[in-house]
Amino acid sequence: MDSPALLPPRITPSAKPLSGLAFITTFVRNPIEVVPRAAYEEDFVPVARGRRIWITSPALVKAVLLDERDKFCKRTQIRLLGPLLGRGILTSEGAEWRWQRQAASPMFRPQELAACVPAFVRAAEDCAARWLREPEGTVHRVDTDMTRTTFEVIAGTLLRSSDESLAPTIRRSVDALAQAAGWDLLYASLDLPAWLPHPGMVSSVRAMRSLRARVAAVLRERRAAQAEAADLTQRLIAARDPETGAAMSDERLVDNVLTFYLAGHETTAKALTWTLFLLARYPQWSAALEGEIERVVGNGPVTAGHVEALVLTQQVIQEAMRLYPPVPIMSRQALADVRIDGREIKAGTSLLMPIYAIHRHARRWKDPDAFDPARFAPGNEIARYQYMPFGAGPRVCIGRAFAAMESAAILATLLQRVRLGPVEGADPVPVARVTLLPRGGLKLRVTRR
Repeated sequence: MDSPALLPPRITPSAKPLSGLAFITTFVRNPIEVVPRAAYEEDFVPVARGRRIWITSPALVKAVLLDERDKFCKRTQIRLLGPLLGRGILTSEGAEWRWQRQAASPMFRPQELAACVPAFVRAAEDCAARWLREPEGTVHRVDTDMTRTTFEVIAGTLLRSSDESLAPTIRRSVDALAQAAGWDLLYASLDLPAWLPHPGMVSSVRAMRSLRARVAAVLRERRAAQAEAADLTQRLIAARDPETGAAMSDERLVDNVLTFYLAGHETTAKALTWTLFLLARYPQWSAALEGEIERVVGNGPVTAGHVEALVLTQQVIQEAMRLYPPVPIMSRQALADVRIDGREIKAGTSLLMPIYAIHRHARRWKDPDAFDPARFAPGNEIARYQYMPFGAGPRVCIGRAFAAMESAAILATLLQRVRLGPVEGADPVPVARVTLLPRGGLKLRVTRR
């Protein structure tokens, strides 16, 4: 299917790097708007007198994330997420990170993932049923619905809890954190003092404390149950450091459970949200997916065996994550002077990897702003560090295979039951927080198939 003219909403980059007040106000509003046009066209774009450098070439990104990774740290990310996620698998480094990843890895083996597919399907069926209880053509907040759906998956597979108030607590806390996220990102990126006040700071701190306290209560419940290591929470409780034999402390358990609760459903929810938006906007692709799903799955439930055969469905999700990557910006900070790909980097320099721009780079993608799932057709070669919806290198997202299977199963299940259409005047603007959100939410019209 040839679709070079399908151009969904995008960010128009600034012609020149912003500075001063213009940089601050733009960054707080939407951090990806400060990525200059040159980063969509060049490989290496120094700004702020060389203290920050946008890097976009696969060779440079590979050097930072893999070849020379020991010479860089995640200072900005740890500064941003550490108050909430402590020193869990996402925000720790070195040996501490390695053993936490080792403890969690068994839950993401292929046989474990296959066993999760019924939970993916059940959550999607529940979402479709809620939609179909409303009058035909009702407009729904699809971003909110996808967040609820993917949370139900996490709560039913990796991190079970009998606490029915946990989901609304997490939702309220995440909403409060999002209100201050622009300022938090700015302060972390500029390495400003954490105590410096900013709008939303008090409510953000309260939200983090509330969230950590609620997760700590879940862990107390799980410890008291003394269940076998049947899900990720129990496996983490049972894990032992291979060097010391020590179990995770209560604080570290909270760090990791929160990491998987948030990273494990927020990113997948955003991927599905943007995918549904694109399918609603371009019904020819929705029709193509319906045909594939009828051919592969029929009228029954999606199974693990079906997911691999849903080739076009997976292509559409991959293309949605190219245009709207769930995590739109990554960064690393140089620990010492280092030379990468023939370029000298001074200690303390921040290397910024704008995934949103890398995925739309003029040198590496044909019609980079167009929605064209055919670019992910079998046999098409895409450089590993040119497409990074789950990051790359040793720190690549541990749940990437889980998320890919989950997204395909949920999307196929929804499309068996409903069609989604656009709402006039409701095209979403992508805005970066920690994940890539549709500003103001995403409203779509739902009809029964």
